[in-house]
Amino acid sequence: MPQKRDEHLLDLLSLGIKLGVILMASISFIKLGAAHHRTRALSRGLEAEYARQQEFLLVARRAFDDLFQIRPGGRAGKWAAPNRQRVVWDSSAHPGAPSTGSP
Repeated sequence: MPQKRDEHLLDLLSLGIKLGVILMASISFIKLGAAHHRTRALSRGLEAEYARQQEFLLVARRAFDDLFQIRPGGRAGKWAAPNRQRVVWDSSAHPGAPSTGSP
Protein backbone atom coordinates (compact mmCIF):
# COMPACT_ATOMS: atom_id res chain seq x y z
CA MET A 1 0.00 0.00 0.00
CA PRO A 2 2.75 2.56 0.78
CA GLN A 3 4.41 1.71 -2.50
CA LYS A 4 1.18 2.46 -4.40
CA ARG A 5 0.89 5.77 -2.57
CA ASP A 6 4.51 6.66 -3.43
CA GLU A 7 3.91 5.80 -7.08
CA HIS A 8 0.77 7.93 -7.07
CA LEU A 9 2.67 10.88 -5.55
CA LEU A 10 5.45 10.49 -8.11
CA ASP A 11 2.88 10.39 -10.91
CA LEU A 12 1.28 13.57 -9.57
CA LEU A 13 4.68 15.21 -9.23
CA SER A 14 5.67 14.33 -12.79
CA LEU A 15 2.29 15.52 -14.06
CA GLY A 16 2.78 18.82 -12.18
CA ILE A 17 6.25 19.26 -13.67
CA LYS A 18 4.96 18.54 -17.18
CA LEU A 19 2.08 20.99 -16.75
CA GLY A 20 4.51 23.59 -15.40
CA VAL A 21 6.79 23.20 -18.40
CA ILE A 22 3.84 23.42 -20.79
CA LEU A 23 2.55 26.52 -18.98
CA MET A 24 5.97 28.21 -19.09
CA ALA A 25 6.39 27.39 -22.79
CA SER A 26 2.89 28.73 -23.56
CA ILE A 27 3.53 31.96 -21.68
CA SER A 28 6.90 32.35 -23.41
CA PHE A 29 5.29 31.92 -26.84
CA ILE A 30 2.57 34.42 -25.98
CA LYS A 31 5.17 36.96 -24.83
CA LEU A 32 7.25 36.30 -27.93
CA GLY A 33 4.23 36.89 -30.16
CA ALA A 34 3.38 40.13 -28.36
CA ALA A 35 6.97 41.36 -28.67
CA HIS A 36 6.97 40.50 -32.37
CA HIS A 37 3.71 42.40 -32.85
CA ARG A 38 5.16 45.48 -31.08
CA THR A 39 8.33 45.28 -33.17
CA ARG A 40 6.34 45.09 -36.41
CA ALA A 41 4.20 48.07 -35.35
CA LEU A 42 7.33 50.07 -34.51
CA SER A 43 8.89 49.08 -37.83
CA ARG A 44 5.81 50.26 -39.73
CA GLY A 45 5.92 53.57 -37.86
CA LEU A 46 9.59 54.03 -38.67
CA GLU A 47 8.98 53.21 -42.33
CA ALA A 48 6.20 55.80 -42.48
CA GLU A 49 8.43 58.43 -40.86
CA TYR A 50 11.27 57.56 -43.25
CA ALA A 51 8.95 57.98 -46.25
CA ARG A 52 7.74 61.33 -44.88
CA GLN A 53 11.31 62.55 -44.39
CA GLN A 54 12.30 61.36 -47.87
CA GLU A 55 9.41 63.36 -49.35
CA PHE A 56 10.49 66.42 -47.35
CA LEU A 57 14.07 66.06 -48.61
CA LEU A 58 12.87 65.66 -52.21
CA VAL A 59 10.85 68.88 -51.98
CA ALA A 60 13.81 70.69 -50.39
CA ARG A 61 16.19 69.36 -53.07
CA ARG A 62 13.87 70.57 -55.83
CA ALA A 63 13.60 74.00 -54.21
CA PHE A 64 17.39 74.18 -53.87
CA ASP A 65 17.88 73.09 -57.46
CA ASP A 66 15.44 75.78 -58.65
CA LEU A 67 17.55 78.44 -56.93
CA PHE A 68 20.76 77.42 -58.69
CA GLN A 69 19.47 76.04 -61.97
CA ILE A 70 20.67 77.32 -65.33
CA ARG A 71 17.55 77.60 -67.44
CA PRO A 72 17.35 77.30 -71.24
CA GLY A 73 18.26 80.56 -72.94
CA GLY A 74 21.08 81.32 -70.49
CA ARG A 75 18.84 82.62 -67.72
CA ALA A 76 20.17 81.74 -64.30
CA GLY A 77 18.20 81.02 -61.16
CA LYS A 78 18.06 83.45 -58.29
CA TRP A 79 21.47 82.51 -56.86
CA ALA A 80 23.29 81.25 -59.96
CA ALA A 81 25.86 83.78 -61.07
CA PRO A 82 26.61 83.86 -64.82
CA ASN A 83 30.00 82.76 -66.19
CA ARG A 84 30.92 80.65 -63.16
CA GLN A 85 32.00 77.05 -62.96
CA ARG A 86 29.26 75.02 -61.29
CA VAL A 87 28.24 71.53 -60.33
CA VAL A 88 25.42 70.28 -62.51
CA TRP A 89 22.95 67.91 -60.90
CA ASP A 90 21.33 65.44 -63.22
CA SER A 91 17.82 65.01 -61.84
CA SER A 92 17.42 61.67 -63.61
CA ALA A 93 20.54 60.22 -61.94
CA HIS A 94 20.71 58.79 -58.45
CA PRO A 95 20.17 61.62 -55.91
CA GLY A 96 23.54 61.04 -54.25
CA ALA A 97 25.63 60.94 -57.43
CA PRO A 98 26.30 64.42 -58.87
CA SER A 99 27.83 64.86 -62.29
CA THR A 100 30.29 67.73 -62.65
CA GLY A 101 30.40 70.08 -65.56
CA SER A 102 30.63 73.71 -66.57
CA PRO A 103 28.22 75.83 -68.64
